[in-house]
Amino acid sequence: MSITKDAVCFYKSPKQSWVLGVVESVDPKDTYTCKYQKCGEYSTKGAAAESVSKLKADDVFVVTDTSLLGQIPDDLLMLTLLHESTLMHALNQRYFLDTIYTCIGPIVVAFNPFKYTIPWYMDDQMPKYLEEGHVIKKNKPHSWSVAHNTYYEMMDNRQDQCVLVSGESGAGKTVAVKIVMKYLGAISCLKGTEEQKAAGQAVGFKLAQASPILEAFGNGKTTRNDNSSRFGKFMKVQFNSDGFLVGAHTTKYLLEKSRITTCGPNERCYHAFYLVACGKDNKKYGVDLPMKDWISLNAGGCLTVPDVDDGKDYADCCQAMLDVGIKEEEVDQIWRAVAGILLLLQVTFDPAGEASCVTPATKGFIQKAVDIWGVDAATLEKQMLTTEMVIGGSKVTKELNPVQAKDSRDALVKALYDELFSWLVMKCNESGAVECAGNFIGLLDIFGFEDFEKNSYEQLCINLANETLQGHYNNFIFNKDMEECRAEGVDVTSVEFPDNTPCLQMMTAKLGVLSLLDDECSKGKGSDEGFLGAVVTQWKGKSPFFDKKQLAKWEFIIKHYAGDVSYDVQGFLDKNRDTLKDDMKVLMRSSSHPLIAILLPEPVEKVGKKLTVGGMFKESLGQLMAVINSTNPHWIRCIKPHPAKKPGMWDGVEVNGQLSSSGVIGTVKVRKAGYPIRLPFLDFLKRFRLLKPGPLSDAEGTCRGIIDQMKFDPKVVQVGTTRIFMKNEPYSALEDAIAEASAKYVLVLQAYLLAQIAQRDAREREYEGSKVQLKEGLKASIQLLSEEGKGRRGVFAEEQEAWAALEAQGAAAKLENLVVMETAERGAIRDEHHALMQQLTEQEEEERGTVEARRLAAEKEARERLLAAIASFDEDEDSARTAIADEEDERWLKLERTAHAEQAARDELREEEAD
Repeated sequence: MSITKDAVCFYKSPKQSWVLGVVESVDPKDTYTCKYQKCGEYSTKGAAAESVSKLKADDVFVVTDTSLLGQIPDDLLMLTLLHESTLMHALNQRYFLDTIYTCIGPIVVAFNPFKYTIPWYMDDQMPKYLEEGHVIKKNKPHSWSVAHNTYYEMMDNRQDQCVLVSGESGAGKTVAVKIVMKYLGAISCLKGTEEQKAAGQAVGFKLAQASPILEAFGNGKTTRNDNSSRFGKFMKVQFNSDGFLVGAHTTKYLLEKSRITTCGPNERCYHAFYLVACGKDNKKYGVDLPMKDWISLNAGGCLTVPDVDDGKDYADCCQAMLDVGIKEEEVDQIWRAVAGILLLLQVTFDPAGEASCVTPATKGFIQKAVDIWGVDAATLEKQMLTTEMVIGGSKVTKELNPVQAKDSRDALVKALYDELFSWLVMKCNESGAVECAGNFIGLLDIFGFEDFEKNSYEQLCINLANETLQGHYNNFIFNKDMEECRAEGVDVTSVEFPDNTPCLQMMTAKLGVLSLLDDECSKGKGSDEGFLGAVVTQWKGKSPFFDKKQLAKWEFIIKHYAGDVSYDVQGFLDKNRDTLKDDMKVLMRSSSHPLIAILLPEPVEKVGKKLTVGGMFKESLGQLMAVINSTNPHWIRCIKPHPAKKPGMWDGVEVNGQLSSSGVIGTVKVRKAGYPIRLPFLDFLKRFRLLKPGPLSDAEGTCRGIIDQMKFDPKVVQVGTTRIFMKNEPYSALEDAIAEASAKYVLVLQAYLLAQIAQRDAREREYEGSKVQLKEGLKASIQLLSEEGKGRRGVFAEEQEAWAALEAQGAAAKLENLVVMETAERGAIRDEHHALMQQLTEQEEEERGTVEARRLAAEKEARERLLAAIASFDEDEDSARTAIADEEDERWLKLERTAHAEQAARDELREEEAD
């Protein structure tokens, strides 16, 4: 589709991502300048005014039919124009309408609103979802709807299900899992006896109490989230054959070990350390120092979290442990393990020649730690400062420098904390363990795709997990999409989908990145630099998914589905080995506290290659995918709309990045690989029927006629049984054709409209002329009335003079003549007035007969006003006549009284004369 000046479009802004605006200018070298602008009632909410130049064609998406901007369906795959920009626009509009859940095919996208009072998402709305049938149809998309549909698919098909929840830190993954878990508990208890419901509620309570334990030991404050999960988990929620919730089992993945010893700026280590330091038992465990004095806890310069009471959380966590069945003595030993780690991290090391020693001022912390753990102080100090090597078949003790001593100490506390966390997961599982016939629903809460300023070994593992899950998603969605096409009779043999398998193979196969890392770890003198050289030699120039910048000394790049990530290899070997000396294990297993004594595994004799962290992670990831592949999957993608973590804010670049990393944009790419535009026949004709008019009764035939006329290649357009399947290119061609056809019809339409306007203007002029005549007639009538009034006043004056003369002369005969004259004059005036009114009425009738029947409402109103004026005039005339008649009657009465008086006077004169 051509891009022209002033065209309405979406353009990709470097600062705001896709923004609705217009093409400001078409520039040289096929580049464009676009600016933000509202289009009628539509705009990109939260966007700032700007003008962006040097945009390429791929960064501009023209919208020819602006009515489509109002499309914000619950499932965005139903958009007529399916494009990354239209997807972003619809999500933007829904978010600012407080509609935070949206379907995109099988995915439910859940925006974190950072406010929890949206009426249609409150818990009191849950019964509306529970009342629906086996599929949610009436209610809005929600995590509840995912849970609802998942549960009934499990029950109807007797097949295991899983809900895959992902998103970056702070996007709301953990909350989404809790919402799903709560709904599953509610829906499983809809039916059954009171005893069964009570049993289900008891299981739900224990599962709920596991959350504060796992969050205390597996979550920490990051810059993005005050309660960020720093591990992945897969929870199997078990149901019996009747659909009642009976238990759950959790598997953890890749706890972030670096957060045990330190943290980044404005972040905290794991919550558990702050809980024990602020809890009521801090003196008991020897950790009652001022908070600012703790080296590890204050590493990020952030000791507290707003609205969080670590002391209270300590008490709540202790109670939760008891609720899930952990014994009191075990609770005590859990906190001893945590306190000992906190104390040992206070120890620092000084150089002593080529060796090292414990800084005297911190040596007391070793004693405190071993007292809490119940192990030997001298042995612990020795193991931190030395190591044993086998040379020529003999063991040789080697002293460690301060950096190596610190690494030795850190390896111990990391291993101990990781194993403690694993033990807590096991105890939570035991509280919900059950064996029964039935199915499960898996809930995967896993870290989202990560790309920071510096990406290390942890990010490589995390992104491998996301790349693997994306591969599974791509394959599932593509196959489902192709099934839909086949059901419509569409040939899909030439369609290829975006496949990330080569990227996964580059990372995990033989001679892949992780394999080369393991090989380097197995070498006696292996190094991070050696690993980088091996990876570059193996993959640079041989895989489109790998790159190495010449100036980046320690980095290589993997081109993931969600974007290119640069990995810094410094520390890769140590993190992959994660070696803890056997002597450290022996020491900790000698603890006088039973729980601490079993946390670290017993040393075993090495046979063959030792499994590395990467190897174990790859193995557990394979097991996870085997479980997921055996289930029917559902997806919830959690999105954080703005890094400020405040309601009503939108950052387009952040949102677009998360949509890419969570696979949502990948959904569009998968659909684009097939036929992204799918229009029902009637919708297609509504837009393009002008190209080849035909009967709506044969919608399919009319659609085929348009497609045949355009001579499209069947690979880009196909006619299904109910819809037209198109790629973007033919849709653009149809838009251009309809624009050209419309231009031809516009000329005819303009001529017709101009003729209609001319006729209307002529009628208006004709009517205006008749109105002038009528107005003149009305003025004449008013003038006549005025003259009649003057005449009446003159007659009245003459009457007064006549009466005066009569009274003076006593001549009744003259009075009678005057009355006769008055009556005659009044009659003449009345006849003249009626003649004029008749003339006006006849003139109006004549005008009314000449005006066309289609006279506009305005003409009717004017005529009605004229008639009302005439009626008012008649009423005024009648009133005037009545007043004159009353005056005449009064005058006659006066005349009669005068006549009687005169007669009486005459009679009296006659009597006097007779006398």
